[in-house]
Amino acid sequence: MKTEQVKLSQVKVNAENPRTITKDKFVKLVNSILVFPKMLELRPAVVDNKMKALGGNMRTNALREIAKMSPEQIAERLSGLSDYAEKSAGEQNKLIEWWDKWLENPFAYIIKATELTEEERKQFIIKDNVSFGQWDYDALANQFDSKKLDDWAMDVWVTPPMAQTFPDATTSASSASDVPAPPAASEDDGEGSFSNLPQELQDLDLNPDDLPKIQGDDNTAMERIIITYPKERLYDILALLGMEKIDKVVYRLEEIIGEPEESIEE
Repeated sequence: MKTEQVKLSQVKVNAENPRTITKDKFVKLVNSILVFPKMLELRPAVVDNKMKALGGNMRTNALREIAKMSPEQIAERLSGLSDYAEKSAGEQNKLIEWWDKWLENPFAYIIKATELTEEERKQFIIKDNVSFGQWDYDALANQFDSKKLDDWAMDVWVTPPMAQTFPDATTSASSASDVPAPPAASEDDGEGSFSNLPQELQDLDLNPDDLPKIQGDDNTAMERIIITYPKERLYDILALLGMEKIDKVVYRLEEIIGEPEESIEE
């Protein structure tokens, strides 16, 4: 298998791909490609014998979005990106010229996976999007700038929403109308109250380099999961966990489901 360069119009988006992307993440994906087009050749789309994308579906959609832009729109969009601002004037001009030329004949890099069976194609679509590893958040904090991580669509510094009460999970659907709506998004200038931060972070400088670790008891080996969610799904999370409110970053299992009952020996 080798990487090929083909017309963008030849690559078909896979409508059956089960992976989706939010508008915010899609915008960041487009920005990421605009400022770092070399990534496209390093991560080519994988297509079947009908040129349908098995991997790289989102990148293909992002390229289609870029192909709709004018050179002026691309230049304006790049001018607002921090990664672009850090480049020298020469590098910036070279990047603008690259996209100007690309717009004349939009293309994509692909790898053809024509020998896969139908079952193997299904496996690839899923496995290509599965992450088996996990991030070392301490290393991320020490080695990367948090603003850059956010620009690159990396969910690291997620502030929990303000704690709210929630009716018992057994409440019938008929009482759903009594549940208060989630608070509207803040309209302040970004320097408002931090009262929605967990107690461990109150009154602290939230520079990631100095951010304290918030975790369970290190005296016991722990397995952890991290759940991220949009604030409008807070009630769903509370119902799922059987909790009335969320007021800190990390919970021990016993805090959610109670202490395990001691086994009774006969």
